[in-house]
Amino acid sequence: MALSSPSPLSGPTPPSPSQLLLFFVLLIWLAAASIVVGMAAIFLPLSWPEAARSLLTVALLAALLLIPFGAFALLTRRPGWTAARPLALILAGVGLYITLDAAIRAIAGPIQNEGTYLLPLLGTILRLTLLTPAALLLGGVGMWWTGALRSQADLRGILGLNAPQPLGLLLALAAAAALTLGWPLTGALGDSWTSQLLLIQTLAQTLPEELFFRGAVLALLLTNWPTQPTKPAIRHSPFAIPYWPLALLTYLAFTPSLITPHDDWAKLAWLVTALPLTWLLLELRLWSGSIWPGLLLSWGCRAAPLLFTDPRDELPLITQPWQTAAHLWMLIGAGGLALLLWAGRRWLLPRWRLSELTTLGLVGGLALLGWGVWLALWLSLGRPGFYNDGFLIIMTEQADLSGAEQIADLQARRAFVRDRLIETANRTQAPVRQALDAAGLVYRPFYLVNMIRVEGHHRRMAEFAALPGVARVMLNPNVRPYPLDFDFGYGDTPAEGQGVEANLSQVYADQVWDMGFTGQGIVVGAQDTGYDWQHPALRSAYRGVSEREQVNHNYNWRDAWADTLEPFDDDQHGTHTLGTILGDDGLGNQIGMAPGATWIGCRNMQRGLGNPASYTDCMEFFLAPYPLGGDPFRDGDVAQAPHVVNNSWGCPDIEGCDDTVLEPATAALRAAGIMMVVSAGNDGPACGTAHEPPARYDSVFSVGATNASGEIVGFSSRGPVADDSSPLLKPDITAPGFEIRSSVPGGGYGTASGTSMAGPHVAGLVALIWSANPALIGQIEATEEIIRQSATPVAVEAACPIESQTSGDISLLGQLDSLTAGNACACGGVTGVPNNVYGWGQIDAVRAVELARVWKIEDGG
Repeated sequence: MALSSPSPLSGPTPPSPSQLLLFFVLLIWLAAASIVVGMAAIFLPLSWPEAARSLLTVALLAALLLIPFGAFALLTRRPGWTAARPLALILAGVGLYITLDAAIRAIAGPIQNEGTYLLPLLGTILRLTLLTPAALLLGGVGMWWTGALRSQADLRGILGLNAPQPLGLLLALAAAAALTLGWPLTGALGDSWTSQLLLIQTLAQTLPEELFFRGAVLALLLTNWPTQPTKPAIRHSPFAIPYWPLALLTYLAFTPSLITPHDDWAKLAWLVTALPLTWLLLELRLWSGSIWPGLLLSWGCRAAPLLFTDPRDELPLITQPWQTAAHLWMLIGAGGLALLLWAGRRWLLPRWRLSELTTLGLVGGLALLGWGVWLALWLSLGRPGFYNDGFLIIMTEQADLSGAEQIADLQARRAFVRDRLIETANRTQAPVRQALDAAGLVYRPFYLVNMIRVEGHHRRMAEFAALPGVARVMLNPNVRPYPLDFDFGYGDTPAEGQGVEANLSQVYADQVWDMGFTGQGIVVGAQDTGYDWQHPALRSAYRGVSEREQVNHNYNWRDAWADTLEPFDDDQHGTHTLGTILGDDGLGNQIGMAPGATWIGCRNMQRGLGNPASYTDCMEFFLAPYPLGGDPFRDGDVAQAPHVVNNSWGCPDIEGCDDTVLEPATAALRAAGIMMVVSAGNDGPACGTAHEPPARYDSVFSVGATNASGEIVGFSSRGPVADDSSPLLKPDITAPGFEIRSSVPGGGYGTASGTSMAGPHVAGLVALIWSANPALIGQIEATEEIIRQSATPVAVEAACPIESQTSGDISLLGQLDSLTAGNACACGGVTGVPNNVYGWGQIDAVRAVELARVWKIEDGG
C-alpha cells in the first residue's frame, strides 16, 4: 500500500552547519523566554491592576521573542543565508503565535475545566477567530516568501488541509482509544454542559496548533528537506538532519509557553507527554498526508484529562497517584505507537501485500475494538454518567441567638441554640422545600446555617433565587467520585517511641502534664479528611471505644461525603492533626498536647477538598451529634456535643465559599459555648492573606505558625482581615507549625508543616485549660483572654512597603524575601503586640493553665 506524505518541494539545499547551530540556539531561547518572563513577573508589585500586569507581561514576551527572531529573518536576506530563510520564518511564526496566544490568555484566562464556574468562552472565540486564521496566514506567507507557493491547491496540500486517507483516520481513532483508556478508569465527568464546553475549548486550542506546527512548520521545513534526498552529499552529510525531528524540537521549544508566564500548571501533564505524542502526531501526518487525523488524536488526548479530572485537583499529575498512572500510560503508549508507525513506514509498508480494503478493515476493526473496550471498562469499573455540581439556597432570615450566652447551664444553652435554629429553619424553608418537592429534586436542609443543599444542575439556580425568603443561591461544588479503592486498614509497622515531641516542649505542654492536667474530661471535635481511629496513638482516646473495648460509632462519627459507618482517612491530613491534639500510644510516642482528652470526628473533605455544605454538615453534627443514619433535625443530642472543635482547613472560592456563607455556623457554635479553633491559612507571607473562611471570622480563634525558634514561618497567613466596620486583627495567636511529627494512617508517624499543624496545639491547649478549671468550659471569651494574656509576646516593628498596606500584597519578590524568619513586617501598620503577624504571640501552656486556675468568671479575671 502506497504511503502518502506531503509533496516535497524543490528548493535550496539544507542550511549550513553554522545556520543550523544558530537555529538550535534560538530554539533554546524560545523555550527559555517564557520562563524568563514568568520569573520577571516576581518584580511586579501585586498591587498593580491585573490588566496592567498582564499587558506588561505580554509586551515583554513579545520583545524577547520577536526582536531576535526578526533579526534572524533579516539576516536571511544576505547572500549565503537564503537557505536558512524557512528556519527564520518558523521562529518568527512561533514567536508571533506565542505572543498572540499570550494576549488571548491575558484577556480571557487559561483553559479551565471548572464545571462550577463559567468557562472562559471568550478565549475559545478568540482562538477560533484570531489564532486559527493566523496559523493559516503564517503558513501561506511563509510559502509565498520562500517561493514555494504555486497555487491555492498546492497550498492546501502543503499545509495538510486536503482530505486525509481513511487509513490515517482509523489509525488516529485506534490510538485515541488506547491512549485515553486510563482516564475513565481514574476520573469522573462533570455535568453535561461543562463537558460539551470543554470539548469546544480544547478543540479551539488544538486546531490552531495542528494547523501551525503540523501544517505550516512542516511545510516550511520541506522547502529545505525533501522526503527523499537526491544528492549524495546531502544523503551522507552529518548535517542532513531529517525534517521531522526539527518539527518535533520546534514544538517542544514551544510547550513551556503553555505553562509560563501564565502559571497554567494544569498543562504540566501535557508538557510531560509532549515529546512522544508530538512524534506520534508527525507520524500520522506522514501516514495520512493530512493534519486532520493528528487533530483528532491531539484533541482527544488534550480533552480527556480535563474532562475526567475534578477542577479542584489543581495538580492531578502530582497529587493524585492514579491520575499520574493515566498520564504515564499516555506517555508510554504514545511513544510505543509512534515507534510502531515509524518502523511500519520504513520497513513494513514496502513489503505489505494485503489489499487496501483488507488493510482498512483490519485497522477499522482495531479501532472499533479499542473503543468497545474503552466503553466497557468505563461502564464496569469507572464512574459512568455526568456528575453535577449542586447549589445552596441561602435563606434571608438567620436565627436570632441573642441571649444564649446569658444561660448559665451549658446543656440548656446548647439546647436553646439548637431549638432556635431548627424553629427558624423549619418555618422559613417550608415554601422552598415544597417547590423542591414539586420539581422532583433531591435536597438536604440545614439549620446551623439556614440553607438547603440541592442536588441539581446549576442552570436551575435562577428559578429558586426568585422565591420569597431566599437571600441568594450559590454554587456548591461537588468533589467528583473517582473510582478509587483505598485501603484504610490498620498498619502493623508503628515507629519507635521518641518521647515528648520537641514542638510540645516548645510550648511547655509536658510541664502541664506534670501538674496533673492532660485534658481529662474534655471532648474534642475534629473535622478534616477523616481519621484512622485504630491508630495506636488515637484509638484509646476515641469516644467510640469504651474501656472494655466495645466499639460504638453512633454520636461519635459523621461522614459528610459518603455516610460511612466508621472513621477513616482518605488522605493523611486529618489523622496528623488529631495526633497533635491528643495523640499518645503509651509506648513513648507522645505527640499530642492533651493526651487525656477524648475525641469524636467528622469527615468534611474528600481528597482534601470540601464545599460549604460539607463544612456546615460537620459543624451541625458537632452542635448536636446524632446516630449513624440519623436525622439531624430529630435525632441530635446536645449532650453529646464536643467542648472544642479543631479546624485545620479553609474554604477558598474554588470550593464555593464566599466571605460570609459559613459565618452563621461559627457564630452559632460560639453562642452554644463550643470553641472553634481555626488554622489561619498558608497564603503568607504577604499581608491580608488570612482572608479565607472560617479563619477570617471574629467568632473563631485563628492560629498562625511558628518554627522551632518561635519565629513566624513564611507560609503563615497574615492579617488584617477587611471588615465592613474596621480591619480585623488576625491571627489571634501562634503555635508551632513547622516540621511537626504526628500520626499518619496505618499506624505510623510522619512530619508535616503548615498552620494546619499549628491549630491543633491551641485546640489541645484549650483542653488543658478546661481540665485545669472546668468552670471555664463554654466560657469562650474568658478562655481566649487567658490564652492571649499568657502568650509569649512577639512584637513587629518594621513597617511594610506602602503597596502592602493598601492592597495586602507586595511583589512576589518581596514575598520571597519575607520567607526569611524574623523578616516579617507590621501588616496593616499595626506594630507592637498584638499584631497581624503573631497576634498576641506564641502560646505558653504552663502560664495559660496557671492563669486559668485562678481565673474568676464573674469579674473577668
